[in-house]
Amino acid sequence: MPAQPLGKHVLATGFAVLLGGLAAGIVGAAMTWLLLRIQALTYGVESASLLAEVRAASDVRRVLGPLIGGLLAGLGWWWLRGRGPVTTVEAALEVTAPRALPLRRTLADAVLQILVVGSGASIGREGAPRQAAAAMTQAIAGRLAIPDPRQRTLVACAAGAGLAAVYNVPVAGAVFAVEVLRTPRRWGTVACAAAMSAVATVTAWPVVTNRPTYDFPAIAADPAMVAWSFAWALTSVPVVALTGRAFTALAGRARRHAVAPRVTLPLAVGASSALVGLAAVALPALPGNGKDILQLTFSAEGTLPLFLILLVLKPLATALCLRSGAVGGLLTPALATGAALGGAVAFAVHPLAAAAPLPVFALLAAAGVLAVTQRAPLFAVTMTWELTHAPIWTIPLLCLTAYGAHWAYKGCSARLHGGS
Repeated sequence: MPAQPLGKHVLATGFAVLLGGLAAGIVGAAMTWLLLRIQALTYGVESASLLAEVRAASDVRRVLGPLIGGLLAGLGWWWLRGRGPVTTVEAALEVTAPRALPLRRTLADAVLQILVVGSGASIGREGAPRQAAAAMTQAIAGRLAIPDPRQRTLVACAAGAGLAAVYNVPVAGAVFAVEVLRTPRRWGTVACAAAMSAVATVTAWPVVTNRPTYDFPAIAADPAMVAWSFAWALTSVPVVALTGRAFTALAGRARRHAVAPRVTLPLAVGASSALVGLAAVALPALPGNGKDILQLTFSAEGTLPLFLILLVLKPLATALCLRSGAVGGLLTPALATGAALGGAVAFAVHPLAAAAPLPVFALLAAAGVLAVTQRAPLFAVTMTWELTHAPIWTIPLLCLTAYGAHWAYKGCSARLHGGS
């Protein structure tokens, strides 16, 4: 993607960064608020977590609520896509058209994503604020007559800022813009991404709060715990890389074969959401983006059979929703899949190693899977740490797992392509 240093028109660019950050923060706060309202409406009770809401709902409501939400979202997408394609941020950054993200269409698609996730579909919620923030910033940059190459840099930074706002992860938001969206790594670009993510994060605090997304225990650096954690970080690399590769392949195939925008689209989205709701009768942690699976592992709750089942069903449920034509992010579903893997292993080795800390095992595996699915190990490290504020001693282990899994995945892919 062509890009130029942000040297000329410094005042206009700075103003765009400020306004884009404010817009991303407002978007993050608004969509967080909307998601919570939709969840409460779907399950009939408002609680601190989706898991508590699902548990409090009747079996009928666990199926009927997602069915209605999925049908409504599917109808919205049928109408929207019937009038033209909806461009993603990634696709917008690959083209030269200055209006690659039409504001109203992109905002409408983002709201539909929040609707389907809030109704219990197994998809991430971060895609919506990223898209909306990027579209709003593109509109701002256009009004300020900022040249198109510079606009695309601002759009990438805004997408990272939307992510930062909704999860309270300013560093990860900036890294996302640079590493995941492949923005040129110039000092001006990095400063733009950091400033926009910081402004967006603080702006969203009144709704999102300034606390970490997950409650992670304060685990002391006990020699035995550190030793077991290091052993898992080292030995987990192959299985984590394989899990991430399988998740990526499954999600990619589902997206490529998604239901076309015909009359069957609302039925498909509604049916997939209802199937996830039906599974939630026995597995209340399955619906939604996967946040509750992560919190279960970080709280050292659950059982070995539960995490083994979720390790299989979470990516399958996500692929089912994507195959139906629903749209959403994959960050938290990937994190949840990795956490389920780490939790299962921790439970399995616990009879032999009581010092093996389940939360750390889950955290490391989550980072490794995310590094593979996003092809961005630095983003995986910063994202998982900022989400949890885990003990500082876990950061080197996060780096070991994330970078190890990323390199293992790249090496495996290179061999497969070379063999073909």
